[in-house]
Amino acid sequence: MAVRTFVALELSRPLKEGILDLAQRMEARGVRASWARASTLHLTLKFLGDVEEENLPDVFEAVARAAARVAPFSFESRSLGAFPSPRRAGVLWVGVEAPQELWDLARGVEDELAGLGFPREKRRFRPHITLGRVRNPRDDAPVEELLRTLEAPAETVEAREVFTMRSELRPGGAVHEVIAMARLAGGRAPGVHAGDQTP
Repeated sequence: MAVRTFVALELSRPLKEGILDLAQRMEARGVRASWARASTLHLTLKFLGDVEEENLPDVFEAVARAAARVAPFSFESRSLGAFPSPRRAGVLWVGVEAPQELWDLARGVEDELAGLGFPREKRRFRPHITLGRVRNPRDDAPVEELLRTLEAPAETVEAREVFTMRSELRPGGAVHEVIAMARLAGGRAPGVHAGDQTP
């Protein structure tokens, strides 16, 4: 059976709460979107798509190898933005000020998984946290003004683990579950731990 899979970093509770509060404020100001929930807020390093269950152990080991080469680090939430642009916003996001370790980790995950045959991303890695997906983007929506006037929650997150996640699409929205965790270099225990739950 195929498992919809992605690799991500967990966020702190204060950052998740700040992002959810921001979503509520934008909704109150007239932005219609499918907003993220606390359980679906992550910083995605790579989306793999459907992976056959028998191939998941190889994915776990590849992610663990990438994690083992990068020391624990911290990153900060800083800005608001939208893809493809604020005027024609489709995806709303909270931007991240990324230290070199985050770029190294993302590149390592990409390289290790490419070695297993997963296609490389065509677009440059842009670290962000998806806030919501705008319904029916249009020029007269208040999104562009709100992106200029609202501030992103300013929080620092300590990254010590990398998570491989399962994403199951349900009528009420996607449900994410941790299926493996790998420590960054110098963490409490090296290697990969399948089935660990998010803290």
